Amino acid sequence: MGGLKSWKKDFIKRENAVSETMGVALLLGIVVIMLSFEGAFIFARGGPDDLPHASLQEWMDTTEDTIYLKHCSGEPIKVEELEIVASINGTRYVCNSSEVYTGAGNNGYWELGEVLEINASSEWGLNIQDYHEVDLYLVDTPTKELIQKSRLTTDFRKAPYKVGWITPSGGANDTSPGGSAYLADVQRENDTLWTTYKTPTKNGTETDPDIYEEFDYGVNPCMYGFRPGDSLTNVTLKIVYRTNDNSLLKIQLRFYDVDNPSNWFYREITLPEKNAFTAVYISLTEYINTAEDLANFTVRLEAVTNANEASGKEVNIDYLGLWIE
Repeated sequence: MGGLKSWKKDFIKRENAVSETMGVALLLGIVVIMLSFEGAFIFARGGPDDLPHASLQEWMDTTEDTIYLKHCSGEPIKVEELEIVASINGTRYVCNSSEVYTGAGNNGYWELGEVLEINASSEWGLNIQDYHEVDLYLVDTPTKELIQKSRLTTDFRKAPYKVGWITPSGGANDTSPGGSAYLADVQRENDTLWTTYKTPTKNGTETDPDIYEEFDYGVNPCMYGFRPGDSLTNVTLKIVYRTNDNSLLKIQLRFYDVDNPSNWFYREITLPEKNAFTAVYISLTEYINTAEDLANFTVRLEAVTNANEASGKEVNIDYLGLWIE
């Protein structure tokens, strides 16, 4: 009987051992199955498209209102999956024109060495200036990821021009009947060139705002060492003119101030009536005192005469210079 009991005990122990082993095996099997299922589920899901890796160069030419983007190295970028966004002075602009991508060839990819061009004037109706803050964002649309962000600049000179007397270079216009004004007329003093402003007859004591000579300076402040946010401490206008006789009633200078874009500001001055060209210096620092003011500086001359219209009275300007500090 003792042998039988011993055998039963050994059998129960072996049976328990087998049960424990089978239990562990079953648990491991369940874990493996669950991991396999989860793995199959994960890999079955569509993962995000790869973000293209490329080195891009961006710059702008304000004389042409154009932003340039060059693909310098890395993977080709699929044009239809690229979004170009510009932040200009804090305002967001999205590039939607297909004309921008003509520089990418005909295969639908923007590849090494190819240059895209964005004309801000035709694309967004903007005239970009050197002092504008322009950030460019290139976005991969499938992943919504940023490919590259850049702050754009122009190719400034390493050393700014020496600041002296600056003459107008943006444009000249005379609206008086028979009058004329060209940039070359006012860019050199004591030469044989000057403007001809046919002075209208007075209407009371006021000038006629539609009859004027106007000069757009077209100044690029950056070329003279001034950057956005800089203040100007001395802005002086030099005008060399003649009135030919003593029939002039009033000469009035107007100039544009960006702080009040809806208005032309009057600066009424008393100019002596001289038969010979005379130089007069006028301080404008109170109004033209920032780089942005300077970039938009335009001066306008208005005058009236006591003489009748048939007398053909005129004012001549031989030189206009602007001193800035």
